[in-house]
Amino acid sequence: MGNKEYEFWIDKIAKKIVEREEKLKRGIKVFRTESGLGASGFPHLGSFGDVLRQYGVTLALRDLGFKSEFIAYSDDRDGLRKVPLTMPNWLEKYIGVPVTDIPDPFKCHSSYGEHMSSLLIEAIEKVGIDFTFHSGTENYKKGILDEEIEQILLNAEKIGRIVEELLGQKKFVEMLPYFPVCENCGRIYTTRAYHLIPKEHKVLYVCDQEFLGKNLNTGKEIVVKGCGYKGEVSYLKGNGKLSWKGEFAARWKALGIVFEACGKDIYDSVRVNDKICKEVLNFEPPIHIIYEMFLEKGGKKISKSYGNVFTPQVWFRYGSAQSLILLMFKRFEGARELDITDIPKYMDELNKLERIYFGLEKVENKRKLINAKRLFEYVYFLKPPKKPSLQVPYLRLVEIARMLPEKNQLQFAIEKLKEMKIVSEIDDELIKNLKEKLEFAKNWVKDEKIEEVEISENEKSAIKKVIENLEKEDDGEKMQTKIFEIARNHGIEPKEFFKILYKILLNQEKGPRLGPYLVEVKNDAIKKLKEVL
Repeated sequence: MGNKEYEFWIDKIAKKIVEREEKLKRGIKVFRTESGLGASGFPHLGSFGDVLRQYGVTLALRDLGFKSEFIAYSDDRDGLRKVPLTMPNWLEKYIGVPVTDIPDPFKCHSSYGEHMSSLLIEAIEKVGIDFTFHSGTENYKKGILDEEIEQILLNAEKIGRIVEELLGQKKFVEMLPYFPVCENCGRIYTTRAYHLIPKEHKVLYVCDQEFLGKNLNTGKEIVVKGCGYKGEVSYLKGNGKLSWKGEFAARWKALGIVFEACGKDIYDSVRVNDKICKEVLNFEPPIHIIYEMFLEKGGKKISKSYGNVFTPQVWFRYGSAQSLILLMFKRFEGARELDITDIPKYMDELNKLERIYFGLEKVENKRKLINAKRLFEYVYFLKPPKKPSLQVPYLRLVEIARMLPEKNQLQFAIEKLKEMKIVSEIDDELIKNLKEKLEFAKNWVKDEKIEEVEISENEKSAIKKVIENLEKEDDGEKMQTKIFEIARNHGIEPKEFFKILYKILLNQEKGPRLGPYLVEVKNDAIKKLKEVL
Protein backbone atom coordinates (compact mmCIF):
# COMPACT_ATOMS: atom_id res chain seq x y z
CA MET A 1 0.00 0.00 0.00
CA GLY A 2 3.00 2.25 -0.48
CA ASN A 3 3.29 5.49 1.47
CA LYS A 4 3.82 4.87 5.22
CA GLU A 5 1.60 7.84 6.03
CA TYR A 6 -1.40 5.94 4.67
CA GLU A 7 -0.75 2.54 6.25
CA PHE A 8 -3.63 0.66 7.84
CA TRP A 9 -3.27 0.14 11.61
CA ILE A 10 -2.85 -3.65 11.37
CA ASP A 11 -0.07 -3.28 8.78
CA LYS A 12 1.72 -0.76 11.00
CA ILE A 13 1.76 -3.21 13.93
CA ALA A 14 3.08 -6.05 11.75
CA LYS A 15 5.95 -3.86 10.46
CA LYS A 16 6.74 -2.77 14.01
CA ILE A 17 7.03 -6.45 15.05
CA VAL A 18 9.33 -7.26 12.14
CA GLU A 19 11.55 -4.23 12.79
CA ARG A 20 11.84 -5.10 16.49
CA GLU A 21 12.72 -8.76 15.80
CA GLU A 22 15.42 -7.65 13.35
CA LYS A 23 16.95 -5.51 16.12
CA LEU A 24 16.63 -8.23 18.80
CA LYS A 25 18.25 -10.85 16.53
CA ARG A 26 16.76 -13.70 18.64
CA GLY A 27 16.10 -15.91 15.65
CA ILE A 28 12.35 -16.45 16.00
CA LYS A 29 11.34 -18.26 12.82
CA VAL A 30 7.54 -18.28 13.35
CA PHE A 31 5.97 -15.05 14.62
CA ARG A 32 3.25 -16.17 17.02
CA THR A 33 0.32 -14.05 18.19
CA GLU A 34 -1.92 -15.12 21.06
CA SER A 35 -5.38 -14.53 22.50
CA GLY A 36 -6.48 -15.79 25.90
CA LEU A 37 -9.95 -17.36 25.87
CA GLY A 38 -11.84 -16.97 29.15
CA ALA A 39 -13.50 -20.28 30.07
CA SER A 40 -15.40 -19.27 33.20
CA GLY A 41 -18.49 -17.82 31.46
CA PHE A 42 -20.20 -17.31 28.11
CA PRO A 43 -17.84 -15.80 25.50
CA HIS A 44 -19.12 -12.46 24.18
CA LEU A 45 -18.27 -10.07 21.36
CA GLY A 46 -15.42 -8.58 23.39
CA SER A 47 -13.77 -12.01 23.63
CA PHE A 48 -14.24 -12.49 19.89
CA GLY A 49 -12.81 -9.05 19.15
CA ASP A 50 -9.69 -9.97 21.09
CA VAL A 51 -9.26 -13.07 18.90
CA LEU A 52 -9.75 -11.10 15.68
CA ARG A 53 -7.18 -8.44 16.58
CA GLN A 54 -4.47 -11.04 17.03
CA TYR A 55 -5.45 -12.85 13.85
CA GLY A 56 -5.41 -9.64 11.84
CA VAL A 57 -1.77 -9.12 12.84
CA THR A 58 -1.01 -12.76 11.95
CA LEU A 59 -2.42 -12.14 8.46
CA ALA A 60 -0.41 -8.93 8.09
CA LEU A 61 2.82 -10.73 9.04
CA ARG A 62 2.10 -13.42 6.45
CA ASP A 63 1.34 -10.69 3.91
CA LEU A 64 4.84 -9.33 4.55
CA GLY A 65 6.27 -12.77 3.70
CA PHE A 66 6.86 -14.14 7.22
CA LYS A 67 5.61 -17.32 8.85
CA SER A 68 3.03 -16.52 11.50
CA GLU A 69 0.76 -18.59 13.74
CA PHE A 70 -2.23 -17.53 15.80
CA ILE A 71 -2.69 -19.32 19.13
CA ALA A 72 -6.09 -19.41 20.83
CA TYR A 73 -5.17 -20.13 24.46
CA SER A 74 -7.97 -21.25 26.78
CA ASP A 75 -7.49 -20.12 30.39
CA ASP A 76 -9.28 -23.27 31.51
CA ARG A 77 -7.12 -23.89 34.59
CA ASP A 78 -8.70 -20.81 36.19
CA GLY A 79 -11.14 -21.34 39.05
CA LEU A 80 -14.83 -20.44 38.90
CA ARG A 81 -15.56 -17.23 40.84
CA LYS A 82 -19.21 -16.61 39.91
CA VAL A 83 -22.21 -18.66 38.84
CA PRO A 84 -23.22 -16.89 35.59
CA LEU A 85 -26.82 -15.86 35.03
CA THR A 86 -29.02 -18.63 33.58
CA MET A 87 -26.62 -21.35 34.76
CA PRO A 88 -27.80 -23.94 37.33
CA ASN A 89 -27.49 -22.98 41.00
CA TRP A 90 -25.73 -26.28 41.84
CA LEU A 91 -22.59 -24.69 40.39
CA GLU A 92 -22.30 -22.78 43.70
CA LYS A 93 -20.57 -25.78 45.27
CA TYR A 94 -17.88 -25.58 42.56
CA ILE A 95 -16.91 -21.93 43.13
CA GLY A 96 -13.12 -21.91 43.49
CA VAL A 97 -12.70 -25.17 41.53
CA PRO A 98 -10.74 -25.12 38.20
CA VAL A 99 -13.30 -24.94 35.39
CA THR A 100 -11.98 -28.12 33.71
CA ASP A 101 -12.69 -30.01 36.96
CA ILE A 102 -16.37 -28.97 36.95
CA PRO A 103 -19.02 -31.12 35.17
CA ASP A 104 -20.58 -29.66 32.04
CA PRO A 105 -24.13 -28.49 32.93
CA PHE A 106 -25.15 -29.17 29.31
CA LYS A 107 -23.65 -32.70 29.37
CA CYS A 108 -22.11 -32.38 25.90
CA HIS A 109 -18.44 -31.78 26.82
CA SER A 110 -16.03 -33.31 29.31
CA SER A 111 -16.16 -30.24 31.57
CA TYR A 112 -17.70 -26.82 32.17
CA GLY A 113 -14.47 -25.18 30.97
CA GLU A 114 -14.35 -27.17 27.74
CA HIS A 115 -17.98 -26.28 27.01
CA MET A 116 -17.37 -22.53 27.44
CA SER A 117 -14.18 -22.63 25.32
CA SER A 118 -16.05 -24.55 22.60
CA LEU A 119 -18.56 -21.70 22.14
CA LEU A 120 -15.81 -19.27 21.17
CA ILE A 121 -13.99 -21.89 19.09
CA GLU A 122 -17.25 -22.48 17.18
CA ALA A 123 -17.39 -18.77 16.30
CA ILE A 124 -13.68 -18.71 15.38
CA GLU A 125 -14.15 -21.63 13.01
CA LYS A 126 -17.32 -20.12 11.49
CA VAL A 127 -15.49 -17.01 10.27
CA GLY A 128 -12.61 -19.08 8.87
CA ILE A 129 -9.80 -18.17 11.28
CA ASP A 130 -6.73 -20.37 10.97
CA PHE A 131 -5.63 -21.08 14.57
CA THR A 132 -3.83 -23.47 16.91
CA PHE A 133 -5.75 -24.29 20.08
CA HIS A 134 -4.01 -24.54 23.45
CA SER A 135 -5.67 -25.61 26.68
CA GLY A 136 -4.07 -24.20 29.85
CA THR A 137 -4.98 -27.39 31.73
CA GLU A 138 -3.34 -29.60 29.09
CA ASN A 139 -0.26 -27.37 28.82
CA TYR A 140 0.33 -27.63 32.58
CA LYS A 141 -0.13 -31.42 32.45
CA LYS A 142 2.15 -31.84 29.41
CA GLY A 143 4.91 -29.74 30.99
CA ILE A 144 4.96 -27.07 28.28
CA LEU A 145 5.40 -24.35 30.95
CA ASP A 146 7.68 -26.34 33.30
CA GLU A 147 10.89 -24.40 32.66
CA GLU A 148 9.12 -21.05 33.10
CA ILE A 149 7.30 -22.18 36.28
CA GLU A 150 10.62 -23.19 37.82
CA GLN A 151 12.28 -19.89 36.91
CA ILE A 152 9.35 -17.91 38.33
CA LEU A 153 9.27 -19.87 41.60
CA LEU A 154 13.05 -19.65 42.04
CA ASN A 155 12.68 -15.87 41.63
CA ALA A 156 9.53 -15.57 43.76
CA GLU A 157 11.04 -12.94 46.03
CA LYS A 158 11.92 -10.72 43.07
CA ILE A 159 8.43 -11.19 41.61
CA GLY A 160 6.88 -10.22 44.95
CA ARG A 161 8.87 -6.96 44.83
CA ILE A 162 7.81 -6.30 41.19
CA VAL A 163 4.12 -6.75 42.09
CA GLU A 164 4.48 -4.51 45.14
CA GLU A 165 6.38 -1.85 43.20
CA LEU A 166 3.91 -1.68 40.27
CA LEU A 167 0.60 -2.39 42.00
CA GLY A 168 1.21 -1.79 45.70
CA GLN A 169 0.11 -5.36 46.53
CA LYS A 170 2.09 -7.28 49.18
CA LYS A 171 0.36 -10.63 48.62
CA PHE A 172 3.23 -12.23 46.69
CA VAL A 173 5.86 -10.95 49.10
CA GLU A 174 4.26 -13.31 51.63
CA MET A 175 3.41 -16.29 49.38
CA LEU A 176 4.66 -17.96 46.19
CA PRO A 177 3.02 -16.89 42.87
CA TYR A 178 1.58 -20.39 42.40
CA PHE A 179 -1.80 -21.86 43.39
CA PRO A 180 -1.88 -25.63 44.03
CA VAL A 181 -5.24 -27.37 43.66
CA CYS A 182 -6.14 -28.53 47.17
CA GLU A 183 -5.92 -32.34 47.30
CA ASN A 184 -8.74 -32.39 49.86
CA CYS A 185 -11.43 -29.91 48.66
CA GLY A 186 -10.39 -29.46 45.00
CA ARG A 187 -10.29 -25.65 45.16
CA ILE A 188 -7.51 -23.46 43.80
CA TYR A 189 -7.80 -19.88 45.11
CA THR A 190 -8.07 -20.98 48.74
CA THR A 191 -4.53 -22.43 48.75
CA ARG A 192 -1.34 -20.66 49.78
CA ALA A 193 2.02 -22.03 48.63
CA TYR A 194 4.52 -20.91 51.28
CA HIS A 195 7.70 -22.95 50.80
CA LEU A 196 9.64 -24.13 47.75
CA ILE A 197 11.57 -27.43 47.63
CA PRO A 198 13.43 -26.92 44.32
CA LYS A 199 15.37 -30.24 44.39
CA GLU A 200 12.09 -32.17 44.51
CA HIS A 201 10.17 -29.67 42.29
CA LYS A 202 7.58 -29.30 45.04
CA VAL A 203 5.82 -26.65 47.07
CA LEU A 204 4.39 -26.89 50.57
CA TYR A 205 0.92 -25.38 50.83
CA VAL A 206 -1.99 -24.87 53.18
CA CYS A 207 -5.66 -24.40 52.17
CA ASP A 208 -6.35 -21.44 54.48
CA GLN A 209 -7.34 -18.54 52.21
CA GLU A 210 -10.80 -17.13 51.50
CA PHE A 211 -12.42 -15.07 48.77
CA LEU A 212 -15.86 -13.75 47.88
CA GLY A 213 -17.78 -15.61 45.18
CA LYS A 214 -21.27 -14.89 43.89
CA ASN A 215 -24.33 -16.58 42.42
CA LEU A 216 -25.59 -14.08 39.84
CA ASN A 217 -28.97 -15.86 39.56
CA THR A 218 -29.83 -15.15 43.19
CA GLY A 219 -27.49 -12.21 43.88
CA LYS A 220 -26.15 -14.19 46.86
CA GLU A 221 -22.53 -13.51 47.84
CA ILE A 222 -20.67 -16.62 48.94
CA VAL A 223 -17.64 -16.56 51.22
CA VAL A 224 -15.44 -19.40 50.00
CA LYS A 225 -13.09 -20.59 52.76
CA GLY A 226 -10.18 -22.98 52.64
CA CYS A 227 -10.64 -26.39 54.24
CA GLY A 228 -7.43 -26.14 56.34
CA TYR A 229 -5.66 -29.04 54.59
CA LYS A 230 -1.85 -28.99 54.54
CA GLY A 231 0.12 -30.76 51.87
CA GLU A 232 3.00 -30.83 49.44
CA VAL A 233 2.67 -31.16 45.70
CA SER A 234 4.78 -31.13 42.55
CA TYR A 235 4.47 -27.90 40.58
CA LEU A 236 5.37 -29.67 37.33
CA LYS A 237 2.44 -32.06 36.84
CA GLY A 238 -0.53 -29.72 36.42
CA ASN A 239 -1.40 -29.90 40.13
CA GLY A 240 -2.04 -26.16 40.16
CA LYS A 241 -1.36 -23.01 38.16
CA LEU A 242 0.72 -19.88 38.24
CA SER A 243 -0.83 -16.68 39.50
CA TRP A 244 -1.81 -14.23 36.76
CA LYS A 245 1.18 -12.25 38.09
CA GLY A 246 3.51 -14.50 36.10
CA GLU A 247 1.34 -16.81 34.03
CA PHE A 248 1.15 -14.52 30.97
CA ALA A 249 4.93 -14.11 31.02
CA ALA A 250 5.42 -17.90 31.22
CA ARG A 251 3.18 -18.42 28.19
CA TRP A 252 4.85 -15.69 26.16
CA LYS A 253 8.29 -17.16 26.76
CA ALA A 254 7.32 -20.84 26.34
CA LEU A 255 5.39 -20.24 23.10
CA GLY A 256 7.50 -17.41 21.66
CA ILE A 257 4.66 -14.86 21.46
CA VAL A 258 5.52 -11.61 19.66
CA PHE A 259 2.14 -9.86 19.79
CA GLU A 260 -0.88 -9.88 22.09
CA ALA A 261 -3.53 -7.16 22.30
CA CYS A 262 -5.15 -6.74 25.71
CA GLY A 263 -8.16 -5.09 27.25
CA LYS A 264 -7.80 -2.02 29.41
CA ASP A 265 -9.27 -3.99 32.34
CA ILE A 266 -6.22 -6.29 32.61
CA TYR A 267 -3.54 -3.73 31.76
CA ASP A 268 -2.08 -3.80 35.29
CA SER A 269 -1.52 -7.57 35.04
CA VAL A 270 0.07 -7.08 31.62
CA ARG A 271 2.50 -4.45 32.99
CA VAL A 272 3.59 -6.83 35.77
CA ASN A 273 4.02 -9.71 33.33
CA ASP A 274 6.02 -7.54 30.92
CA LYS A 275 8.50 -6.78 33.71
CA ILE A 276 8.66 -10.44 34.84
CA CYS A 277 9.19 -11.50 31.23
CA LYS A 278 12.16 -9.16 30.84
CA GLU A 279 13.78 -9.35 34.27
CA VAL A 280 13.07 -12.95 35.32
CA LEU A 281 12.58 -14.96 32.11
CA ASN A 282 15.00 -12.89 29.98
CA PHE A 283 12.51 -12.70 27.13
CA GLU A 284 11.38 -9.49 25.45
CA PRO A 285 7.59 -9.43 26.00
CA PRO A 286 5.14 -9.19 23.10
CA ILE A 287 4.15 -5.89 21.55
CA HIS A 288 0.71 -4.90 22.88
CA ILE A 289 -2.10 -2.65 21.82
CA ILE A 290 -4.51 -1.70 24.59
CA TYR A 291 -8.18 -1.61 23.69
CA GLU A 292 -11.30 -0.67 25.63
CA MET A 293 -14.40 -2.73 26.33
CA PHE A 294 -17.62 -3.08 24.42
CA LEU A 295 -20.49 -1.60 26.42
CA GLU A 296 -24.18 -2.30 26.21
CA LYS A 297 -26.38 0.72 25.39
CA GLY A 298 -26.41 2.72 28.61
CA GLY A 299 -22.71 2.28 29.33
CA LYS A 300 -22.58 -1.02 31.27
CA LYS A 301 -19.75 -3.38 30.36
CA ILE A 302 -20.78 -6.49 28.41
CA SER A 303 -19.89 -9.42 30.69
CA LYS A 304 -19.52 -13.17 30.26
CA SER A 305 -21.18 -13.72 33.66
CA TYR A 306 -24.09 -11.28 33.58
CA GLY A 307 -27.26 -11.45 31.52
CA ASN A 308 -26.11 -8.87 28.97
CA VAL A 309 -23.98 -11.39 27.06
CA PHE A 310 -23.94 -10.48 23.37
CA THR A 311 -22.40 -13.56 21.77
CA PRO A 312 -20.96 -14.00 18.25
CA GLN A 313 -23.67 -16.63 17.70
CA VAL A 314 -26.35 -13.94 18.20
CA TRP A 315 -24.63 -11.70 15.61
CA PHE A 316 -24.43 -14.54 13.08
CA ARG A 317 -28.20 -15.01 13.32
CA TYR A 318 -28.81 -11.53 11.89
CA GLY A 319 -25.58 -10.55 10.15
CA SER A 320 -22.67 -11.94 8.15
CA ALA A 321 -19.28 -12.92 9.53
CA GLN A 322 -17.74 -10.09 7.48
CA SER A 323 -19.97 -7.47 9.10
CA LEU A 324 -18.75 -8.61 12.54
CA ILE A 325 -15.12 -8.61 11.38
CA LEU A 326 -15.69 -5.07 10.10
CA LEU A 327 -16.85 -3.99 13.56
CA MET A 328 -13.61 -5.29 15.07
CA PHE A 329 -11.15 -4.11 12.41
CA LYS A 330 -12.39 -0.60 11.57
CA ARG A 331 -10.70 0.76 14.73
CA PHE A 332 -9.38 -0.51 18.03
CA GLU A 333 -9.34 2.61 20.25
CA GLY A 334 -12.11 3.82 22.56
CA ALA A 335 -15.03 2.07 24.24
CA ARG A 336 -18.04 1.38 22.02
CA GLU A 337 -21.69 0.95 22.95
CA LEU A 338 -23.28 -1.93 21.11
CA ASP A 339 -26.46 -3.97 20.86
CA ILE A 340 -28.32 -6.06 18.30
CA THR A 341 -29.89 -2.99 16.67
CA ASP A 342 -26.40 -2.02 15.40
CA ILE A 343 -26.15 -5.06 13.10
CA PRO A 344 -28.04 -3.47 10.16
CA LYS A 345 -25.67 -0.48 10.32
CA TYR A 346 -22.59 -2.72 9.94
CA MET A 347 -24.21 -4.77 7.17
CA ASP A 348 -24.87 -1.53 5.26
CA GLU A 349 -21.37 -0.22 6.01
CA LEU A 350 -19.94 -3.43 4.54
CA ASN A 351 -21.93 -2.74 1.35
CA LYS A 352 -20.51 0.79 1.24
CA LEU A 353 -16.93 -0.49 1.66
CA GLU A 354 -17.53 -2.93 -1.16
CA ARG A 355 -18.77 -0.15 -3.45
CA ILE A 356 -15.66 1.92 -2.65
CA TYR A 357 -13.37 -1.08 -3.21
CA PHE A 358 -14.82 -1.77 -6.67
CA GLY A 359 -14.94 1.92 -7.62
CA LEU A 360 -18.75 2.12 -7.60
CA GLU A 361 -18.61 4.90 -5.01
CA LYS A 362 -16.01 7.65 -5.17
CA VAL A 363 -13.93 8.85 -2.21
CA GLU A 364 -11.90 12.00 -2.92
CA ASN A 365 -9.69 11.89 0.19
CA LYS A 366 -6.70 9.67 -0.68
CA ARG A 367 -6.04 8.57 2.89
CA LYS A 368 -9.69 7.57 3.45
CA LEU A 369 -9.76 5.71 0.13
CA ILE A 370 -6.63 3.66 0.92
CA ASN A 371 -7.88 2.98 4.46
CA ALA A 372 -11.31 1.84 3.21
CA LYS A 373 -9.83 -0.47 0.57
CA ARG A 374 -7.37 -2.07 3.00
CA LEU A 375 -10.08 -2.46 5.62
CA PHE A 376 -12.24 -4.26 3.05
CA GLU A 377 -9.35 -6.64 2.26
CA TYR A 378 -8.89 -7.43 5.96
CA VAL A 379 -12.63 -7.98 6.42
CA TYR A 380 -12.17 -10.87 3.95
CA PHE A 381 -8.86 -11.96 5.58
CA LEU A 382 -6.91 -10.60 2.59
CA LYS A 383 -8.91 -12.72 0.10
CA PRO A 384 -11.53 -10.19 -1.08
CA PRO A 385 -14.26 -11.15 -3.59
CA LYS A 386 -13.58 -10.57 -7.28
CA LYS A 387 -16.83 -8.67 -7.90
CA PRO A 388 -19.41 -6.78 -5.83
CA SER A 389 -22.24 -8.64 -4.12
CA LEU A 390 -25.94 -7.75 -3.97
CA GLN A 391 -26.26 -4.14 -2.76
CA VAL A 392 -29.51 -3.89 -0.79
CA PRO A 393 -29.97 -1.83 2.38
CA TYR A 394 -30.56 -4.21 5.29
CA LEU A 395 -33.88 -2.71 6.37
CA ARG A 396 -35.14 -2.89 2.77
CA LEU A 397 -34.56 -6.65 2.93
CA VAL A 398 -36.35 -6.72 6.29
CA GLU A 399 -39.27 -4.96 4.59
CA ILE A 400 -39.30 -7.67 1.89
CA ALA A 401 -38.98 -10.40 4.54
CA ARG A 402 -42.10 -9.08 6.25
CA MET A 403 -44.06 -9.49 3.00
CA LEU A 404 -42.87 -13.00 2.10
CA PRO A 405 -45.52 -15.53 1.10
CA GLU A 406 -45.35 -19.11 2.44
CA LYS A 407 -44.07 -20.50 -0.89
CA ASN A 408 -41.66 -19.30 -3.61
CA GLN A 409 -40.04 -16.80 -1.23
CA LEU A 410 -36.82 -16.39 -3.18
CA GLN A 411 -38.64 -15.68 -6.44
CA PHE A 412 -40.90 -13.22 -4.63
CA ALA A 413 -37.85 -11.39 -3.21
CA ILE A 414 -36.22 -11.24 -6.67
CA GLU A 415 -39.39 -9.75 -8.20
CA LYS A 416 -39.56 -7.15 -5.42
CA LEU A 417 -35.91 -6.18 -6.00
CA LYS A 418 -36.66 -5.82 -9.73
CA GLU A 419 -39.64 -3.58 -8.95
CA MET A 420 -37.39 -1.47 -6.72
CA LYS A 421 -34.89 -1.32 -9.63
CA ILE A 422 -32.18 -2.75 -7.34
CA VAL A 423 -31.49 -5.73 -9.63
CA SER A 424 -32.04 -6.32 -13.32
CA GLU A 425 -29.98 -9.38 -14.31
CA ILE A 426 -30.02 -12.50 -12.15
CA ASP A 427 -27.14 -14.98 -11.94
CA ASP A 428 -26.20 -17.87 -9.61
CA GLU A 429 -23.89 -15.67 -7.51
CA LEU A 430 -26.62 -13.09 -6.92
CA ILE A 431 -29.13 -15.81 -5.96
CA LYS A 432 -26.66 -17.32 -3.48
CA ASN A 433 -25.98 -13.87 -2.00
CA LEU A 434 -29.67 -13.02 -1.79
CA LYS A 435 -30.45 -16.32 -0.04
CA GLU A 436 -27.91 -15.57 2.69
CA LYS A 437 -28.98 -11.96 3.22
CA LEU A 438 -32.67 -12.83 3.08
CA GLU A 439 -32.13 -15.45 5.79
CA PHE A 440 -30.66 -12.77 8.10
CA ALA A 441 -33.65 -10.50 7.39
CA LYS A 442 -36.13 -13.34 8.00
CA ASN A 443 -34.50 -14.08 11.36
CA TRP A 444 -34.72 -10.38 12.21
CA VAL A 445 -38.45 -10.35 11.42
CA LYS A 446 -39.05 -13.63 13.24
CA ASP A 447 -37.34 -12.45 16.43
CA GLU A 448 -38.33 -8.79 16.54
CA LYS A 449 -40.64 -7.72 19.32
CA ILE A 450 -44.15 -7.57 17.91
CA GLU A 451 -46.20 -4.77 19.42
CA GLU A 452 -49.74 -5.83 20.24
CA VAL A 453 -52.29 -3.93 18.15
CA GLU A 454 -55.32 -2.80 20.15
CA ILE A 455 -58.47 -2.78 18.01
CA SER A 456 -62.07 -1.91 18.79
CA GLU A 457 -65.11 -4.08 17.94
CA ASN A 458 -65.91 -1.74 15.03
CA GLU A 459 -62.34 -2.11 13.68
CA LYS A 460 -62.60 -5.91 14.07
CA SER A 461 -65.78 -5.81 11.98
CA ALA A 462 -63.95 -3.81 9.28
CA ILE A 463 -61.04 -6.31 9.30
CA LYS A 464 -63.53 -9.19 8.82
CA LYS A 465 -64.81 -7.37 5.71
CA VAL A 466 -61.23 -7.00 4.42
CA ILE A 467 -60.75 -10.78 4.84
CA GLU A 468 -64.05 -11.55 3.05
CA ASN A 469 -63.11 -9.33 0.09
CA LEU A 470 -59.51 -10.54 -0.06
CA GLU A 471 -60.59 -14.20 -0.23
CA LYS A 472 -62.32 -13.56 -3.58
CA GLU A 473 -60.31 -10.63 -5.01
CA ASP A 474 -57.22 -11.10 -7.23
CA ASP A 475 -56.85 -7.54 -8.51
CA GLY A 476 -54.55 -5.46 -6.29
CA GLU A 477 -55.92 -2.06 -7.37
CA LYS A 478 -59.53 -3.16 -6.83
CA MET A 479 -58.54 -4.40 -3.37
CA GLN A 480 -56.97 -1.01 -2.64
CA THR A 481 -60.26 0.71 -3.47
CA LYS A 482 -62.23 -1.76 -1.34
CA ILE A 483 -60.08 -1.02 1.73
CA PHE A 484 -61.01 2.67 1.41
CA GLU A 485 -64.69 1.74 1.06
CA ILE A 486 -64.62 -0.61 4.08
CA ALA A 487 -62.99 2.08 6.23
CA ARG A 488 -65.57 4.72 5.28
CA ASN A 489 -68.52 2.30 5.71
CA HIS A 490 -67.34 1.67 9.28
CA GLY A 491 -66.76 5.35 10.08
CA ILE A 492 -62.99 4.89 10.31
CA GLU A 493 -60.53 7.45 8.91
CA PRO A 494 -58.91 5.54 5.97
CA LYS A 495 -55.43 6.74 6.96
CA GLU A 496 -55.89 5.25 10.46
CA PHE A 497 -57.31 2.01 9.08
CA PHE A 498 -54.30 1.58 6.79
CA LYS A 499 -52.03 2.12 9.82
CA ILE A 500 -53.84 -0.64 11.73
CA LEU A 501 -53.49 -3.07 8.82
CA TYR A 502 -49.79 -2.25 8.36
CA LYS A 503 -49.15 -2.79 12.09
CA ILE A 504 -50.87 -6.19 11.97
CA LEU A 505 -49.14 -7.34 8.79
CA LEU A 506 -45.71 -5.66 8.91
CA ASN A 507 -45.25 -4.43 12.51
CA GLN A 508 -44.87 -0.87 11.18
CA GLU A 509 -47.13 2.05 10.34
CA LYS A 510 -46.22 2.30 6.65
CA GLY A 511 -45.37 -0.11 3.88
CA PRO A 512 -45.86 -1.06 0.25
CA ARG A 513 -49.12 -0.18 -1.56
CA LEU A 514 -51.53 -2.22 0.50
CA GLY A 515 -54.07 -3.57 -2.01
CA PRO A 516 -51.51 -5.16 -4.39
CA TYR A 517 -49.45 -6.37 -1.39
CA LEU A 518 -52.48 -8.13 0.18
CA VAL A 519 -53.28 -9.89 -3.08
CA GLU A 520 -49.63 -10.90 -3.52
CA VAL A 521 -49.35 -12.49 -0.06
CA LYS A 522 -53.02 -13.43 0.23
CA ASN A 523 -52.85 -16.61 2.34
CA ASP A 524 -50.28 -15.24 4.76
CA ALA A 525 -52.18 -11.94 5.10
CA ILE A 526 -55.51 -13.68 5.78
CA LYS A 527 -53.82 -15.88 8.40
CA LYS A 528 -52.35 -12.83 10.23
CA LEU A 529 -55.62 -10.88 10.10
CA LYS A 530 -57.58 -13.87 11.45
CA GLU A 531 -55.04 -14.29 14.28
CA VAL A 532 -55.74 -10.72 15.44
CA LEU A 533 -59.49 -11.41 15.44
